Amino acid sequence: MCSTLVICSAWLMLVWWIATPAYAQGKEIENEIADRARPYEEIIALAAAKYGVDPFLLRVIGHLETRFNPAAVSKRGARGMMQFMPGTASRYGLRNPHNPKAAIDAAARYLHDLAVRFENRADLVLAAYNAGEGAVEAYLKGRRVVSGSRVINPNGISTGGVPPYRETRVYVARGMELLRTLRSNSAALTQKALSKMEGDSGQKESDEPPRGLARHSVRAASQSESSGTEVNSQQNKRRRSIYFGREYEEK
Repeated sequence: MCSTLVICSAWLMLVWWIATPAYAQGKEIENEIADRARPYEEIIALAAAKYGVDPFLLRVIGHLETRFNPAAVSKRGARGMMQFMPGTASRYGLRNPHNPKAAIDAAARYLHDLAVRFENRADLVLAAYNAGEGAVEAYLKGRRVVSGSRVINPNGISTGGVPPYRETRVYVARGMELLRTLRSNSAALTQKALSKMEGDSGQKESDEPPRGLARHSVRAASQSESSGTEVNSQQNKRRRSIYFGREYEEK
């Protein structure tokens, strides 16, 4: 009996020793994203509500690509906070990718389109954002595709959609981890925001969320996957979470 207790205690200590740094790191990353995204929270919330998309993914994309830097320009020619390539920017009428409001609005529309194309699979949309829509289609369907001078999936293999590129696999894994981290606390944050709004206004709790909720926290404008908590729009329609990616252009 004593031996069993000792073994159980040792296992509990090991789990605590492993889990504590991981939790602390997760909170640190979440706080970093929140700090950098804060100037654009209202823009993200409004764009997400306008197109019925998930504001969490907009935040993740902004963080992964540029750490929310509107002036960023990549070696491949992608520009702005959301790193739009010229062709994609033109497709969505984005004249100035360095304008945060315009870029986030275009990204939200693109998110909607990619969600439909990839059946709301966040992993495939993140992969498309990194490697290109054509690459995801090729590896999803196991097809050899010729794009200009480039041959995608020359052996016609199927990977389930995520291309077997090291950079892309790391990008997708990182993006999914960040999405889980942000969503895990959304229920508590939503309740906190609602309580704050009720206290600020002095009004009784109602079935409809306060109109100013998005201004206090973008997290309060979406639903939690972990708890099933749902926040309705002013028209009381349920928003479904969808995702977006970006198509690379070949030089």
